[in-house]
Amino acid sequence: MLYWVNFLHIYQPPNQDPFILQKVSAESYELILELLKTYPRMKLTLNVSGALISQLNNEKYLHILQGIKMFAEKGRVELVGSAMYHPILSLLPEEEIERQIALNNEISGKVFGEAYKPKGFFIPEMAYSDKVGRAIREAGFSWVLLDEAHFGKQAPHPAIKYKIKENGLIALFRNRRFSKTFPPEYIVENINSIKENYLITAHDGELYGHWHKDFKGYYDKAFNHKSIRSVTVSEYLEMIGEGAEDVTPKKTNWEATTEDMVKRIHFALWNHPNNTIHELLWKLARLAMHAVASHKTDPNYSFAREHLDKGLSSCAWWWAAGTRPIITAPITWNPDVIEKGLRELIKSMRSLKNMDKVKKIQAEKIYARLIVAIWSNHWNKFD
Repeated sequence: MLYWVNFLHIYQPPNQDPFILQKVSAESYELILELLKTYPRMKLTLNVSGALISQLNNEKYLHILQGIKMFAEKGRVELVGSAMYHPILSLLPEEEIERQIALNNEISGKVFGEAYKPKGFFIPEMAYSDKVGRAIREAGFSWVLLDEAHFGKQAPHPAIKYKIKENGLIALFRNRRFSKTFPPEYIVENINSIKENYLITAHDGELYGHWHKDFKGYYDKAFNHKSIRSVTVSEYLEMIGEGAEDVTPKKTNWEATTEDMVKRIHFALWNHPNNTIHELLWKLARLAMHAVASHKTDPNYSFAREHLDKGLSSCAWWWAAGTRPIITAPITWNPDVIEKGLRELIKSMRSLKNMDKVKKIQAEKIYARLIVAIWSNHWNKFD
């Protein structure tokens, strides 16, 4: 028997285009619920980001959240914690990390009620560092999902429980090779060559139905397969026993390439040393974080704080990377999405009534430099 830990992460950027949200909801989120209804043996461990919950929490999409809640109450879905707006936590100050975790817990608890009792945590982009691990542990979580790249040169053994030496969190390591495919198909096609009894896959849930169309019927083959049993992370951890080996995860992320690792560029898609747009975005973000933190009595503080929270979403940096992480992926370049994130950051400072004008003009100059850099890059390299 192969025990398959199937972890899905679903997320949409803050203020996603309504058409795209509707399309992804119909193609992917409703499909996931339909699969759970169709295949009683199917189980998932699921991260629903707070940013997505916020957008689905209206009459048009309530059935999706209600469906997730129902399957969580039945034990078919295990919900986990995360960060509200999907920022790269390792690149934020500790107080911002704590805030993003708390915001995500708050909205998840309101929407899912008692069905939301997370033991595990999903780090956006699996961008792990010691600082993030410590914050996750202090927030009360007991396990965290990581990538094989975090483990090191040797592959982790799926039948061994690992504990992070520095903070006591249990660490699970996804199988990168299987996770970067369409797992239902790849698992079925390779079932006879899988030597271990356990397999952990983790990827964006939008792969189901939105990014990949299952024309060959592999959902049915995988979720009805007599030799495959899907289990939640908590069930898996119970199965492999109590003892745990100490491990010190590397500072990296789930998209890290071998070249990134060798050059010690830990988060290349969001903070590359040779990317001017990344540099300017972080310069503006740091200004915004400092400005909002030092104006808590400002009459427009709540408005500024909300726009800052959204502006720290990883999407602007991701779409400014201008690379192709894997051969089948699109080039990570979209000037409109970069601008969306940029506007959230500048709004947070523009709205502060009592902010020093010199600081505001400093922020506007960085904003102007970014607009020129984004569109110059676009017309010169990508148009």
